[in-house]
Amino acid sequence: MKLPAIRQLPSGSWFCQLRLDGRSISITEPTEAKCRARAMAYKTGVLQARRQPASVTLGAAMDAYIDMRRGVCSPTTIESYEKIRKQYFQGLMGQRMSAIDERALSRAVSQERQRTSRRGAPLSAKTIHSALGFVRAVLRENGVTLGRVVAPEVKRRVLRLPPPEQVIPAITGTEIELPCLLAAWLSLSMSEIRGLTKSKSLLNHQLFVVDTVVRVHGQDIRKEGGKEEQRTRAFNLPPYLEKLIDQVPGDVICPLSVRQIEKRFDAALQAAGLPHMTFHQLRHLNASAMAMLGIQKEVAMERGGWKTPYTMNTVYTHTFDAPRKAADQAINAYFEGLIANKKLTNSKKRRVFKLVKV
Repeated sequence: MKLPAIRQLPSGSWFCQLRLDGRSISITEPTEAKCRARAMAYKTGVLQARRQPASVTLGAAMDAYIDMRRGVCSPTTIESYEKIRKQYFQGLMGQRMSAIDERALSRAVSQERQRTSRRGAPLSAKTIHSALGFVRAVLRENGVTLGRVVAPEVKRRVLRLPPPEQVIPAITGTEIELPCLLAAWLSLSMSEIRGLTKSKSLLNHQLFVVDTVVRVHGQDIRKEGGKEEQRTRAFNLPPYLEKLIDQVPGDVICPLSVRQIEKRFDAALQAAGLPHMTFHQLRHLNASAMAMLGIQKEVAMERGGWKTPYTMNTVYTHTFDAPRKAADQAINAYFEGLIANKKLTNSKKRRVFKLVKV
């Protein structure tokens, strides 16, 4: 009788995934022989598969959960799972899943709230929520469904960002003008910007977001497609951005590393006397600009590639060409105006300098 592949997990345990009567059965044993024997017993009906494998620890179940999704989930998602496995809720990893109930999980959450990160700061509520969600997903897949678990409240932060009228002039003419404008003007993320190439992303004065470059375990990995389906999108490329792209040597449109972009962006803000903001927050700047310009909500979401629980997936397929074109024209005119004002100001400064020098 043929069995699915049996493989060894990072923990040293052996794992096999069966499919019986429409149900997914996870088998984890300390040795390959025991794993094979148990899988055969389930397959032949000698053992009846249970949804709650009492002898399996949470750590072993997590290893199996992660291993099953390699090659299916994105590398960054797998990396986030592995980080949770190694760094969070360590007091539960050696416990059998049958022993984990609401009280035990709530107690573990309380312990996480008292811990600090490697930088010495308390773990954020968002970090704990993400780790808790992964723990519950692993438990749920193995038949352990828990009720309410006390968790810290994630409070919504109000971002106070400098306006585009100050940010755009600060980066105009600098080495990072192009990546910053791609984020603030077209609402591209860091991974999308670094994934752009002239050979695949440019066609007939349009920019296509088809690849991304993500950093996993300290290495850059290029992958096809965006983080979400709606993140693969196209833009009518503004002439100003097209000119900047033409000036870049080679095929990769933004060859700078994440660290180089972030450090130089921070330096540009400091030089202009502006408060700190992250490079990612340029996407927030773009969203604010579209709201200020009165861009139709559905069109704004298509441009930014955003997906929220409040918007049906079909909204992305029902955006009319005319509103999208009008949105592109309005946004292009707005950012081109900011850049033109910056150049005019610099020109006046140069004239004053020459007059004083004479």
